[in-house]
Formats: sequence, C-alpha cells, structure tokens
Amino acid sequence: MLAWIIFLSTLILLFWRPWNLPIWSISILGAFVAFVLGIVNFNDAYFVFNMIWDSSLSLIGLIILSFSLEVLGFFDKIAFAILQSSKKDQVGQKYTLITYKFMIFIIFFTGFLATFFANDGAILIITPIILALFSNFNFENEKDKFTLITFLLIASFACDFLSNTLVISNLTNIITANYFKLSFLNFAFSMLTPNVFACIVYVVLSLIIAKIFLPKELEFEVKKMPNISQKTFIFCFIFLTFFVLAFFVGEFLKLPISVFSLGGALVFLFIFREKILNFSMLRNAPWGVLIFSFGLYVVVYALHKEGLSENFVFLLKWLQNYENYNTFALGFISAFGSAIFNNLPMVMIGDLALKEYFNNEINYTLIYTHLLGCNIGAKLTPIGSLATLLWLGVLSKQGVKISIKTYFKFSIILSLPVLFSAILGLLLI
Repeated sequence: MLAWIIFLSTLILLFWRPWNLPIWSISILGAFVAFVLGIVNFNDAYFVFNMIWDSSLSLIGLIILSFSLEVLGFFDKIAFAILQSSKKDQVGQKYTLITYKFMIFIIFFTGFLATFFANDGAILIITPIILALFSNFNFENEKDKFTLITFLLIASFACDFLSNTLVISNLTNIITANYFKLSFLNFAFSMLTPNVFACIVYVVLSLIIAKIFLPKELEFEVKKMPNISQKTFIFCFIFLTFFVLAFFVGEFLKLPISVFSLGGALVFLFIFREKILNFSMLRNAPWGVLIFSFGLYVVVYALHKEGLSENFVFLLKWLQNYENYNTFALGFISAFGSAIFNNLPMVMIGDLALKEYFNNEINYTLIYTHLLGCNIGAKLTPIGSLATLLWLGVLSKQGVKISIKTYFKFSIILSLPVLFSAILGLLLI
C-alpha cells in the first residue's frame, strides 16, 4: 500500500503542480520517500539509472537541437510555407486560409516534428507557433476561442499519436528499444506502417471535426516574416538527414543513442554558435528530464517490487486464451494504464512483464503493440504523457485554459480509433 500511496501522490502532484514546482522536483521527492521507507534501495536505483540514462540524454539532445533550429527560424519558414499552401486569398500580410487544408498541413508538420524531435520536442515547438498564428483572434469571442483550442488539441494529439516511427520519436520508444535491444532499422521498419495507419485515421477524424465545428475559412495576420536564408534552411535539412542516418551507423558501432542525439545537437550548436548559442537557450533546455525520469521510474520500480509486474504477467497469460484478440487487448490495456498512471510508468511495467513472460525471448508484435498503446493511449487523459504535461505548462504561462470536459471530448473521439488502426497496421505487416 505504501508504494501505491507514493505513486498516486506523485501523479496527483505532477498534474496539480502546487506553487509551480518543476516536475523533476516532484518525481524526485516521490523517489526519496520510497527510498527512506525502504521500499527501494541503492541496487534498485542503479538498475533504474542504467535503464533510463541513455533515453533521457537522447531526449535532451533532441530538444536542444529543436530549440536551435527554432532560434534560426527553421520552423517559422515551414510554418510560413504552410500558410502559403493553405491560402485562398492574400491582401498584404493578411491571409485567408482554407480550414481543412491548413489542418492537414498542421498535422503533417507536427508528425514531422514528432518523428525527428520526439513528441516532447514537438509539443514545445508547435504550441508557440499555433499561438502566434492565432494572435489576431478575439478570444472573447467563443467561436474564435474554440477554433484556437481545437487546433491546439489537434496538434497536441498529433505529437503523441505520430511518435511511433523511429526509436527517437518518443522517450518510451528509446527506453523499450534499449531494454529489448531492438535495432534502429527494424524498429523503423516495424512501426512505419502502424504510424501511417494512425496518421490516415487521425487526419480523417480531424477533418470531420473541422467540417462540423469549424468555419470553412480562417483569417490570419502575419506579423513576423521568417528571417532564415534559403542557404541556411537547405543546410538544416541536409544536417537533419545525416543526423537520422547517424543512428543507423551507430547500430553497427554498438554505440548508445544519446551519443548521436546529444552529440549531433552539440555539433549543430557549434556550427551556428554565433547566431544561436546563448545562456538563455541553454538555461531553458530540459535538463530536468533526466532527474524527472529517474525519480518517476524509481517510484514505479517500487510498484514492480510490490508485485505489479507479476499481475501484468498473469494478465498476459490469461489473454493467451484469446488468440484472435490478445494483441488488441494488450494494446488497449497498455493504453488505459498509460492514461491512468502516465505512459512512462506503464511502459516500464509492461517491458518488465513482457521480458519475464517470454523468459528473455522477444515477441516483437506484443512489444510494439504495448508501445503503441502507451504512445497513443496516453492521450486519453491530460496526465498520460510527459508531452501533455509540458504542453499544459506552456499554455498556463500564456494564459490559455482548456477545460477537462473539452479535453475528454476530443480524447475519446480520437484516441481509441487511432489506436485500433495502428494495431491493425502492425498486424498487417
């Protein structure tokens, strides 16, 4: 019971964030209490650290790289291209956009961000862009306010829904790939089709929402033009190409993912050090992610020691009796577990249980199904993923509030069909 009390208290505090405490301080407090009460020990902490250090450093590298590109104006250039491609009319700096076109481009852009900069990096990039685009809207007007909230939610959901293709696309992917020694190439090959299926269904559902609830056209006023040169923009694209290819090279060299993620970010910083390197950007980098992950996983490991993983193993054995449905069942169990307990704890419990259940043999289909459930199902509730917690923090600073009722309306409509389609895509490989 003590382990459960510590875990649930930690989750409540993470969502509540009293006195605007940083999330890392809350998770480390939970870990400290578990340690003081003797539920976990130094050996447990060492095991957890070995499990998460590479993934956390990789995420920090991806977010530093995304911040660097943002300072250069790389993403502003793409956002401006989206406006140009979606426009129906333009008078000076005022654009009239076709809503459904704009929504499709936003989803694809967000999917691109989630694939290469992880869902957490994507949410930190796309949210300020959307807020800037809608800055001329009158938020006292309920229609304008609902339109903004709809696009914020659509982008937020895309960050997690479409973070499946690469190992680096989600912290849960990195942790699971490291734990089961999944190769970067095989991971991409296995998860590409599920991600495509998820994207298609998500676009269709989003367009239905736009058709029913949003105006056919949107009017934006562009107050800031992208200031990145064409030469620099092309160089950034080339750098990103080699950045991703480097992970495949690392596969053969047996090097940790963080070597290329954090290393690539530092190389990019060095190349553009005169333009982007400043104390403010380094200070705002998510250094607390490593501490946050460590603290939360120690709290979760306490549950593992109390038998939670054994219960999951029992559940897997029970599902074995339903051969035609066990894959979907596992995906939805992981989804609801992630929604209730957050996907970082859920992916760890599931990974430990799967390894125990298969006695160190790898069943790729169930591992990837578990990941899809954790990545997509995390969006069922606002506490389901780190990306959502970061997103809520950004919105809070900007004075934007989204009601729980509105969030659940979108999450229920979108999450379950997208997850079903992604698992279906996995089974069709």
